[in-house]
Order: sequence, then structure tokens, then C-alpha cells
Amino acid sequence: MTIAMVLLELLEQIKDDQFTDEVKATLKKQIDSAAVDRTSDPRDRTEGNQNLLNAAMLVVYGTVQDLYGVGDETDLYPFPIFEAQPQSQIVPLIKDRGTVTIVLGENVRSWEDVFYDICHESLHLLNPAINVKICALEEGVAVKFAEQMYEKCVIPYCDKMPRTSPANSYASEYYVAYSAAKKIPDDVLKEIRNVFGKFSKIDDAEKFGELVSEYLNDDEIERLVAPFITNRKEN
Repeated sequence: MTIAMVLLELLEQIKDDQFTDEVKATLKKQIDSAAVDRTSDPRDRTEGNQNLLNAAMLVVYGTVQDLYGVGDETDLYPFPIFEAQPQSQIVPLIKDRGTVTIVLGENVRSWEDVFYDICHESLHLLNPAINVKICALEEGVAVKFAEQMYEKCVIPYCDKMPRTSPANSYASEYYVAYSAAKKIPDDVLKEIRNVFGKFSKIDDAEKFGELVSEYLNDDEIERLVAPFITNRKEN
């Protein structure tokens, strides 16, 4: 099993209202052709690696939209970029500030790491929040989505934990947000995003509480609607 095979399986599961049959066929061909010169190091600048990175971003973004609703109208540059910075994040392009992409940090070293971080950042792509305050729910759901996708798609063939996962850092703000958000079923999270328009801004704590009271206690609800505060500058 490889990440390419994972992407092919996910591609088949994406609903037709996200990708037409023609788009799926094109992506399948792209993933298959990447095998020609794909390397074990995703940072190698080969055509196969670039094709697989592009396909990974598109397939995962289609999957997250299936789960939580379509993204907003922000333009996306569908080619993740590697940079020498600690963490991955979404950033606007220098030459086009209205278009965003995923930057993969220096801790991303394997294709499994790539998959995990693209999953996390794809949640943020639904409603990109650049240099603005967000509530903890946004980061909690991003970790939840990445963790459950990795467990579903990668753990069955690769038992190593993702290098960049915050889920085991029990003292981190990411873990605190994740520990509450993971209790909320995905269909309820989709309803929350439909009601509020995004995960990053919950402007009616009482309404949010009504939607999640079956799953969270008052302290957890308060934590998720509060601003997400961290020493990190990235999403």
C-alpha cells in the first residue's frame, strides 16, 4: 500500500457533485503516471512528485468538502510548496494575495507526513483565515480530520505515527482543542458549519451549545468557542 493507492481509493469515494467523472479520470491518470519518477522523498523536485502532491491536495480537499460542506470562493493554488519553516500552514501567494496554497514545513519528511499535513491544512482551506483570530473549534476540527484520515488510510499499512501530529502533546493548545472537537460527530460539525458559515468564528455561543450539548460539557463548549491562542504563528 502507498499514498498513491490511498489517493485512488479516496478519489473513488468522493461524491459526483464535487468531482465529475471526467475530473476523476484525469486525477486517476495523474496519480498513476506519477509512479514513473516518484521518489521516497516528497521534497525531491521530480515531475512524479509534483503530480502526486497536486493530486493529494485536490483529492483531500474534495474529501473534506464531502464531509463538512463546500469551501468558500477563495482561489486555491493546488500545488503544495515545501519551505524551511517548522510547521505547515496555508499562505497567500506573494504575486496574488487573493489565492492561497499549502506550505509544508520542514518536519514533513515522508509521504505519510505529507498526507497528514495536507489533511490538516485542507480543513483550513474551507474558509481561509489569514492573520486573523480564530476560535479553537477550527484547530480542533483540523486535528480531528487529519487524525481520523490518517487512522483510516495510513495506519492499516504503516504503523508509524505522523511526525507532525499534536494529538500526543497533551499540554498543547492543539490537543486541548482536539480532545473536545473529536467528540462531535462529523454530521453535527457539518451542521455547525452550515449554521455559522465557518468553524473559525462562532458568534453565538448559546446556539453552538445547543448543537453540541449532547456531546460536550460546558467547559468543553467554552474552550471551543474561545479564541485559539498559541505561540505558533501558523495554522
